[in-house]
Amino acid sequence: MERLIDCFDFEGKQVVSLIGSGGKTSLMWYLAECYRQEKVLVSTTTKIGCPVHQPYDFFYSQDFSKVGTDGKGITLAGTRLSGGHKLSAPPSMIQQSFPMFDKIFLEADGSKQLPLKGWETFEPVVIPETTATIGLIPISVLNEKIDLTTVHRLPLFLRATGTKTGDVICEETLAEVISSPKGLWAKSRGHRILCINQVESSEQLKQAEKVLSLLPCMLMKRLTKVIACNVQSGKGVVLWEK
Repeated sequence: MERLIDCFDFEGKQVVSLIGSGGKTSLMWYLAECYRQEKVLVSTTTKIGCPVHQPYDFFYSQDFSKVGTDGKGITLAGTRLSGGHKLSAPPSMIQQSFPMFDKIFLEADGSKQLPLKGWETFEPVVIPETTATIGLIPISVLNEKIDLTTVHRLPLFLRATGTKTGDVICEETLAEVISSPKGLWAKSRGHRILCINQVESSEQLKQAEKVLSLLPCMLMKRLTKVIACNVQSGKGVVLWEK
């Protein structure tokens, strides 16, 4: 695999919304760090954990009127929720600052740190300005069982995929999550980039390739690119590109 950043082609101004499960936050900060030489905004349209060790340069949590005035580097913007462990940033709060940035990375979905999820009708929150939607699915969840320890919003997941509680998660399961009309791409906008994450071995790479082979033609017409990657190691490979 090559450098993960080389698998993306984010030239010029971009508003990137990250959805799905299994690595959204890590990928968001990885991309932000790769574009640090530009003016980068990191925020959310839902909620994210308040970062402790992430390398942002500027942080706004109350007065957002000056967001984007600090120059190059990574700006984090979001309101601290009670308890101080999470940030929220309603779209109207941050959209006014978009013209000030070169790259904007937004966590637009939540999965309660579980590897898979089902989606409510209001999820994910992908704003109209989005130029690219990155959907993440972790390959490492294969061979686990479908239950409350692996799936957020379990009843919705079962309905969307036609599976049952206790079923073993296989490549076909992930393909259903990715391709279901009520699944990953239901509210996506702009270029659609599928990232099959947590690929560490040659066997997992083959599993990712099998998931890709199971995706229906109608979905492939909507996708721009499919990447197998490991965000933690910063490595990836483009499996398919339009």
